[in-house]
Amino acid sequence: MKFLVLGATGRTGVHFVKKALDQGHQVTALVRRADAKVDPRAQVISGAVTDAAVIAAAAEGHDAVISTLGNASEAPTLITDTVRAVIASAKISGVDRFLIVSAFGVGDSLPKTSFLVHAIVSSMLRKKYEDKVAAEALLKASDLKWTVEYPGPLSNRSNTRYSATVLEDLKKLSLFPSTARENVADFLLRSAVEDAHIRQIVVVADTK
Repeated sequence: MKFLVLGATGRTGVHFVKKALDQGHQVTALVRRADAKVDPRAQVISGAVTDAAVIAAAAEGHDAVISTLGNASEAPTLITDTVRAVIASAKISGVDRFLIVSAFGVGDSLPKTSFLVHAIVSSMLRKKYEDKVAAEALLKASDLKWTVEYPGPLSNRSNTRYSATVLEDLKKLSLFPSTARENVADFLLRSAVEDAHIRQIVVVADTK
């Protein structure tokens, strides 16, 4: 398969790019700077992830667009603006499969968090999560075949197992589940390759 990756230079994006390439897939990384450090096996295109025309041109001939972007402090609506651009780009490129990393505690998952996590999300993370909520509202109203992944706090652990539970089927969690970046990337890749979890929000958390 061929993937266009937004956020390929980030700590989660790097894992996705490597996993995809190691498994024989092709990857195009859309980056802000042409000199960005990306796996040399990937094709690199520079441009803005919030520009629909740029995304459409880069996505031409690909099977899916993958976003591992995080909220940037200098761009408080980055996720919303990117999702809006991806939706518009699909009408040009015809690439309507889109998978994106969000966060546990966003939107309808907030009532399923612990009291402490609820308090943190509602205060310290409120602005960042509002951006994600707005982006997901756009996705739900679109014609894209989207998948949204909700990991817990990200870690750099390796060789850990994980569970993937559709949000609607998840019961309230007493703790804030952590998720290894490797597992976040693995879930995205598996879902894309298997064409699974279309128009679903899935909570991904490490297990013992």
